[in-house]
Amino acid sequence: MSIIDEKRLDRRGFLRTVVGGAAAAGIGLPLASCGSATAATKKKVIVLGLDGLDPVMVSKLMEEGRAPNFKKLRDSGHFSSLGTTVPALSPVAWSSFITGLTPGGHGIPDFVARDPKRYMPQFAIYDTRDVDTVLPIGDIRIPIAGGGAYNMRSGKPFWAYLTERGIPATIIKVPTNFPVEDTATRAISGMGTPDVTDAYGMFSYFTSDYMEEYPGISGGRVFYVDEIDGTVHANLVGPMDSFHAERDNTEDEYINYARVPFTVHIDPSNPVARLDIQGQRIFLQKGEYTDWIRLNFEMLPMLGSVSGICRFYLKETSPYFKLYVTPINIDPAAQAMPVTHPASYGEELDREVGPFWTKGLPCDTKALDYRVIDDEGYVKQAELVLEERMELFDYELSRFNGGLFFFYVSSTDQDAHMLWRNMDKTHPRHAEGDPRFADFIPWLYTKADEMVGKILPALDDDTLFLICSDHGFAQFGRQFHLNTWLRDEGYLVLKPGKEKKPLTTPFDVDWSKSVAYGIGFNGLYLNMKGREGEGIIEPGSEDKHVSRITAGLQSIVDPETGKRPVHRVYRRNDLYSGPHTPDMPEMLVGYTPGYRCSSDSVLLSTGKEIININPWAWSGDHSMARELVPGSLFCNRKVSKSDPNIVDLPVSILDFFGVDKPNQMVGSSIFS
Repeated sequence: MSIIDEKRLDRRGFLRTVVGGAAAAGIGLPLASCGSATAATKKKVIVLGLDGLDPVMVSKLMEEGRAPNFKKLRDSGHFSSLGTTVPALSPVAWSSFITGLTPGGHGIPDFVARDPKRYMPQFAIYDTRDVDTVLPIGDIRIPIAGGGAYNMRSGKPFWAYLTERGIPATIIKVPTNFPVEDTATRAISGMGTPDVTDAYGMFSYFTSDYMEEYPGISGGRVFYVDEIDGTVHANLVGPMDSFHAERDNTEDEYINYARVPFTVHIDPSNPVARLDIQGQRIFLQKGEYTDWIRLNFEMLPMLGSVSGICRFYLKETSPYFKLYVTPINIDPAAQAMPVTHPASYGEELDREVGPFWTKGLPCDTKALDYRVIDDEGYVKQAELVLEERMELFDYELSRFNGGLFFFYVSSTDQDAHMLWRNMDKTHPRHAEGDPRFADFIPWLYTKADEMVGKILPALDDDTLFLICSDHGFAQFGRQFHLNTWLRDEGYLVLKPGKEKKPLTTPFDVDWSKSVAYGIGFNGLYLNMKGREGEGIIEPGSEDKHVSRITAGLQSIVDPETGKRPVHRVYRRNDLYSGPHTPDMPEMLVGYTPGYRCSSDSVLLSTGKEIININPWAWSGDHSMARELVPGSLFCNRKVSKSDPNIVDLPVSILDFFGVDKPNQMVGSSIFS
């Protein structure tokens, strides 16, 4: 599933919605006895996964008295940094937590992988298969067999060893668990879950200001609309209607997509409006998000419709009309693709707690990066996400009586990415951040502390409580264009004349002369003969190239700061084991805090500069050298291991339940 298409080199939606088959895949077995302890064990394990919880920041808050429950857990049990994976990225680290494997075993190298035969970047967490068999009826193609999404992660989840023994496991929002697996008693998919139109999330923005421009925008669609007599008519674009034969209409680029029309009536005197959509009448207040609105996108008559949920945010009514719409999330009560196991669990949550963000990364970081929404608009969305997640946490914790309960929080990661510049006075774009939100990230930690406080009273001798994060956090103020450096050093060669382009793509590279290339946030691949489509590096000669590139990268100095952007280059074979190791990048670039690989270079592009200021609101990061951004570990028991690592945690949980370490796992128990 390539992120770059030869005909359309910006981001394209690559979700092929398979309505019937995908929805059916979400139907699971009846619930096991998940509400009480089984005969196998009376023990309980609670794991709170706080993505990106930084040990330095949480230590500071404990000392300031702002995190009393973290402090209580530290003083009575254990607190330390937690070793992470290389690279220190969420899908990689959480996959190691799930399986106990290195990336060479579970096969997730990054957020972005590549097709080695075509050198194309592709999403690393899941892919979609085309329908194998279709029945053509006129211009309609009825799917008969095949198709649907599948998880790219290998390795058996550790909780499967528990459910096989009759020990219930509730797994809420763990990353790289889409499509949601049936190995848990009940589960909700996490990071990697798409919306109904796109693997990352595709927002919609409607504006009557034709002077607003968003060149190169990704992660969203901008629609220019006309306001006539206080009324706006528009369409909300949903999933591609992929079972119709393609209809060519150059005047309507969304002709092959399902759409829902809507009308907005604008109050002439006040900053309010009324939205009419599919028989629903919703009142919009400037600067406020609506509740979830359920929509149905008509697809094939025989397959019904695709249900989605979204929120509207009225930015402005005068002098221009401006309306932002969140990505259309998969409806948990009527799932187009499997996001809960069993499917009835989604219906239960919708009924008991309400609709909720099913998109794996809920907050819309792209809309803030492109300034479609501002800091205030983002924070209001972030607060809704956190409030919703805490309601779900309260619901599940209140009925947890035995087995394993894993609960994941994304806010401590996503919001640190987007609001770091507001907090960090040394960030080069600090002045651009809204000062009202300078304390938002520490405030998030205090909300996490409240969650900890709800768990502490329930702890007893039969209960193990772990808090873990996959990595820490640091400033991302300057970006390093890895592929531009490779080009300038002669490792990546462009086709004649392509060097004049301001931004190149993989199609501009002369692979018959190129030694190495970067794809993903940390990966640096050699152009290996027999593995890559046009490989030129002979197997057995890798070391000399790795040594030369490593020395070059580690010697670079940023002339603006005097710092080395690259702290360390890791060798794959020193870190990884397992069947996927030969497909992984030969080198992993560990950046110095303050630096990160540029977004252009992540997708194998080259540009003019090697190092420059990070232009995005995305101002904090963790794709640095792993020893510089460790995660956090809290436990209600003493930990004997001096250097715990995230791969040790699944072994430790199984050990607590009396389950021997599976052969596939590379870690060891933190308690022995």
